[in-house]
Amino acid sequence: MNNSVAISTGVPSGRRYGLMLGVFAALLLIAGVWLGVMLTTAPDSVPWGFFVANYIYLLGITQFGVVFAAILRICRTKWARPFYRLGELMTLAFFPFAIGIFVLIFCYGRSELFWWLSPEPGEHLSAWLNADFLLIRNLIVQLVFYVLAAIYFVIGLVPDITADSAATGPAWRQSLYRRLFKFGQGRDPRRLQSYMYLLAPVIIITAVLANTFISWDFGMMLVRHYHSSVFPMYFAMGSMVAGSAAMLVMGAMMSRVLDFGAYFGTVQVKSLGIMITGLVLFWVYMFWAQFFVTWFGNLPNEFGPLWAQMYGHYAPLFWTQMICIIAIPIGTLIFAPVKRTWWAMVLIGTVINVGIWINRYLIVVPALDDNAVPFSSLFEFILFLGLISGFMLVLLWLMNVFPMISSWEMRDAEDSNPVY
Repeated sequence: MNNSVAISTGVPSGRRYGLMLGVFAALLLIAGVWLGVMLTTAPDSVPWGFFVANYIYLLGITQFGVVFAAILRICRTKWARPFYRLGELMTLAFFPFAIGIFVLIFCYGRSELFWWLSPEPGEHLSAWLNADFLLIRNLIVQLVFYVLAAIYFVIGLVPDITADSAATGPAWRQSLYRRLFKFGQGRDPRRLQSYMYLLAPVIIITAVLANTFISWDFGMMLVRHYHSSVFPMYFAMGSMVAGSAAMLVMGAMMSRVLDFGAYFGTVQVKSLGIMITGLVLFWVYMFWAQFFVTWFGNLPNEFGPLWAQMYGHYAPLFWTQMICIIAIPIGTLIFAPVKRTWWAMVLIGTVINVGIWINRYLIVVPALDDNAVPFSSLFEFILFLGLISGFMLVLLWLMNVFPMISSWEMRDAEDSNPVY
């Protein structure tokens, strides 16, 4: 690796880049228009369970991006530094969708999703089970998380901004970089960098809190009288597993498509493979803790949904989930050659994400519909592609605005003692 990393994004700005943006924008527009038409003409036909499952899946894996950077900065790892900026931008890329889609779901889908917002006559509900409080608590925690993530990103970006980088690119980008460069002038870069390490635990705690509220309101509380203190950690671990696997897939894309191969080598793929193995095993532990209490207690309100997943209509999806999250990763990642092979790790990362997507689907949909089938209509395909495309559209744009490799962190890695 070079001792200096240019402030070049590395993202193609020509025909290929424009084509990718055009395709993603078109899919997002189609999905948005179709959803708008459905909401105005046939709101009861919107597959809210499927929509929410996709939303919480993408919300979880993207929020783990900045958490990934925060955790591994605390650990002061060297191998993960090329992933930091990618993870932070993944989080920020989903920000507009995280807030906008939540408000849309609350405004149009709450009657279909949140049965507890319409109590029976004479039934007393706690202050927590209140429509206004549902909106306020989720909006506040999500906004706090994303504001902290943006601050965290800017603090890490400022040491990379130079006078030369502020004088290149479109006028709006030059204006932005000049402001960042002015903000960094007169400030000790080491002090700025120390702020990142101090802010990292706050980022992690806020992300856990945000995922906890989402797991309660969009998962556990969809099932009547279901209570579990393990569920939020089980949910958050799923996001961490899928998020780390998505980071690997994105890293492969950057190394092969965007010419960042010098920074995403064998050390990176092997180390991330080891990390994914540990996270998968932790997810297994959290799943077992969740399963065992439910099974041993044998309470109808808790075991009923689990039985419906394991043995009922949703059984094929449940066992596919277990194969994708447990059997395939553990059965392959125990072999060192697999963890050193990019294409194999990308395939495993994709399989893991399929498994976590199914997991999110099973958390939401069986509580609302006994016999739903995923992707049973063209509209569901378009919704799924539209959400993915919207995220990728913003991510690619951000990757073309900001440097994807942190030069100061790469220099710091070169100057420090080897740490893996």
